[in-house]
Amino acid sequence: MASSSESFLQLMRVALGNAKHLDVTPTSKEWEELFAMSVRQGLVGVMFDGVERLPKEQMPPVEVIMDWAAAEDYLARENRRLNKTCVEVCERFEQDGMRVCILKGQGMSVLYPKPLRRATGDIDVWMQGGKEQVVEYMRSHYEQVEGPNMYHVATRLKDGVEMEVHYMPVRLSSPKRDERLRKWMEEIEPKPWNHLVELPEGVGRIRVPSKNFDLVFILLHLLHHWAFEGCGMKQLVDYYWLMLSASADERQEAMEMLSVLGLGNFVAAVMHIFSLWGMEDGVLLCPPSKWLGRLLLDDIMKVGVVSADDLSVGVYGQEKKVRKFWRRLTRMCRLMPLAPYELPRVWWDNVWWWMVRKMK
Repeated sequence: MASSSESFLQLMRVALGNAKHLDVTPTSKEWEELFAMSVRQGLVGVMFDGVERLPKEQMPPVEVIMDWAAAEDYLARENRRLNKTCVEVCERFEQDGMRVCILKGQGMSVLYPKPLRRATGDIDVWMQGGKEQVVEYMRSHYEQVEGPNMYHVATRLKDGVEMEVHYMPVRLSSPKRDERLRKWMEEIEPKPWNHLVELPEGVGRIRVPSKNFDLVFILLHLLHHWAFEGCGMKQLVDYYWLMLSASADERQEAMEMLSVLGLGNFVAAVMHIFSLWGMEDGVLLCPPSKWLGRLLLDDIMKVGVVSADDLSVGVYGQEKKVRKFWRRLTRMCRLMPLAPYELPRVWWDNVWWWMVRKMK
């Protein structure tokens, strides 16, 4: 696994344009594993960039290339479908007089050198007006609306795409820091609704948040995905291209806000991963932490896009509840230094689950 992880890291540097070749050419079996790792990490399209850039003598076997090309072609078709739906969604909201912007997703894809190779997901909409207005609008205009929960309501569109409409983009577990975050979001309004980007192939334009907002929001989204759901590398690649597209002043302002929110350790860990990918020191938000970065990287490589807290495949398929509880708890204790103000939420959730189980 260590050898596969190092080869994966080298191929990532090639894919991002920071290297021209691999140090060691993988065997046929290792190439099959690299392809499987790319799928698990949500990077099958991004890593295909790296495959195409390799010198001829380091190319994968024909069978692996064909599988990779087929996966990339499917991903491109899914991106085209999602882009079209995204434009239609924005137009419908604006026709109804609602102010919305697209969070992450297709708004992030335009930052990629090849936008159609970004891993797809659902559509996340941030709508102005607060919880009551969002819920009322959604229930009167869409069928089978789920929620509300802490952040959003959800529905499934006619073409099968899932859509979440947020009245709160993100929250923090620490009440004190969550209050700081909400005040900051109030201060930057209405900037998140003032930016238009053109989607590929002339399909149309969508509104996206400002770089100032995204440099904070995407990092928080990345943190929550990693800690509570499992993120894979795809969220990290979003943030990588976002940082490269931002100005030095925007990056500095973002780091100041992330420090205020108590996320300095997590940022330093992410910066270590980016430095391994070949990002220049002058672009990094802060000095990288090798120890914290290795802790985060090892966990992401192990988990991938599968839920970190509710694994149901492989060695965890037949896991008993008690074993699952202790695995969750030990994982959080081991990873606590990365986000000491956020991860206790998972620790408390596990303790509460244990207490409820004992009372039954």
